[in-house]
Amino acid sequence: MKNIGKLSSVILVLVWIAFGAGNVFGAGKYPERPINFIVQSSAGGGSDIFARTTASAVEKFKLLPQPIVVENKPGGSGAIAYAYVAGKKKDPHYLLTTTPSFLTTPLLGLTPVGLKDFTPIANFAFDQFMLMVHVNSKYKSVNEIVADAKANPKKVTIGGTQLGGSDSMAIYQIEKAAGIQFNYIVFNGGGEVNAALLGGHVDMASSNPGEALELYKAGKVRILGVLAEKRLALAPEIPTMKEQGINAIFVQNRGITAPADIPPDARRVLEEAFFKYTQTPIFSKYCETNMLTEAWMDGATFGRWLEQENAKYDIILKAMNVGKKK
Repeated sequence: MKNIGKLSSVILVLVWIAFGAGNVFGAGKYPERPINFIVQSSAGGGSDIFARTTASAVEKFKLLPQPIVVENKPGGSGAIAYAYVAGKKKDPHYLLTTTPSFLTTPLLGLTPVGLKDFTPIANFAFDQFMLMVHVNSKYKSVNEIVADAKANPKKVTIGGTQLGGSDSMAIYQIEKAAGIQFNYIVFNGGGEVNAALLGGHVDMASSNPGEALELYKAGKVRILGVLAEKRLALAPEIPTMKEQGINAIFVQNRGITAPADIPPDARRVLEEAFFKYTQTPIFSKYCETNMLTEAWMDGATFGRWLEQENAKYDIILKAMNVGKKK
């Protein structure tokens, strides 16, 4: 009888593993442990600010039963972070900041992972790129930079975070519109770019508002132009590039993805929690402070948008002669 009892227990355990464990996320237990939110760039940049603001708000408003722990994994134009999260297939306890480099890094052939290795969770906002110089820079306007770049091709230096990434694509729009070429210097994140600019190691920087505004308000940098259709509401004194005769426009998204094949119920929990976050005053203040345009998309909508952007970026990168060779 004892053996029969033990056999019955073993059978029950096997049944639980086969049926219960596979549905654990649908049983309302997700997340069972802290969620790791991986940032593809270094601390201080726009993605880092986005991730930490999101994690803090989720905890403050108790939108999930477990905390979100932010971890920076810079390097390889995001390839290190992308490969790390892609390797967590089916595990919804890992999230990833998702900006244009999420698409451009695979298109550049810098990582073997791509869209198929991830589950789109949500997009939150769009932000614009800005062209800024040190407050003591000799450049007082975009036209002065263009004139110098024409006289000295590839001599004027500009800092960004990835060759072929969103920063460089934004700068390419300026180069193409003005008929010039800069010397593009790559750094691991927006924080490093700002440090290089303040240290006089580059002439200019391509930056998002979230990375530049505090420096601008502190009088440490001068923002010469915004790559947007209209002037930014919180800094109406800064002209657009178009106003200065350069038809250059480029925006960047702020979104989140997870590893491929996570349970549908877990994806739904995340979507609902993050949507609730976008209804909080913290998110509104984050967008206002960093000059972002709110652009919520659920996972399915975000997935379709990523597919469209991927095709568009492929064309731009090939025009820049940096796309992956087939």
